[in-house]
Amino acid sequence: MTYIIMGLAALVGGIIQPLTGFGAAVVLMVATSAFYDMTIAPSIVALICMAQSGVMGWMYRKHIDIKQIALPIGVYTVCSLVIINLLGRFDLHVLTALFGAFLMALAAYFLFFAKRVKMQPSLTAGLVCSAFSGCCAGAFTIGGPMMALYFVAVARDKETYVGNMQFLFMVTNLINFTMRAVRGYFRAELLPVAGVSIVCILAGLWIGTRLSRRMSGDVARQVVYIGVGVSGLVTLAQELLK
Repeated sequence: MTYIIMGLAALVGGIIQPLTGFGAAVVLMVATSAFYDMTIAPSIVALICMAQSGVMGWMYRKHIDIKQIALPIGVYTVCSLVIINLLGRFDLHVLTALFGAFLMALAAYFLFFAKRVKMQPSLTAGLVCSAFSGCCAGAFTIGGPMMALYFVAVARDKETYVGNMQFLFMVTNLINFTMRAVRGYFRAELLPVAGVSIVCILAGLWIGTRLSRRMSGDVARQVVYIGVGVSGLVTLAQELLK
């Protein structure tokens, strides 16, 4: 059952990523947190998403603007590593409840407010978005939403936006996964489920890349985040009732 659910989540995440520029980690964390605790789950997701972002980064390599992403990568990485190193001090019951609340807030933001929020590109905006995203990535491996808001504002076109996002995810997931493994949050016995999920997410990426040429990601995004919100509500309720 673990392999089936993880494989399906990875497939859906792979399809969503080319449509929106992010989202795979959100879908995968919802599935992975059902089987693993909040130290192990983000480690598995980081490895899976690193493979997917690496492929997408290569696909969009000609559009990556290093000047736009150098500082965000640095700030994002530092903040995420700080949180990863603090994970061992957190109560996993509380962390899981916070994850449920985080999913609900994320779903509400994208369903009701995202299109109304506009950001002016500036150094301050880049620092704030990178720091907040890095903290979220360190805790839950979900750092895409705020970075998407910033990169949309600074990118010259859609291809640059996607390329910048995927390069940032590839680099930061590599660094974060390495730190999680050093901290003991990833073990060799997790490789099979991660391997199956990587195959599925790359299959989803192949499908999503073709769909992105024909359709908007709005409908897919709404369906996904409704599911994310419900999952967050269930997760939070379960932790509060324990």
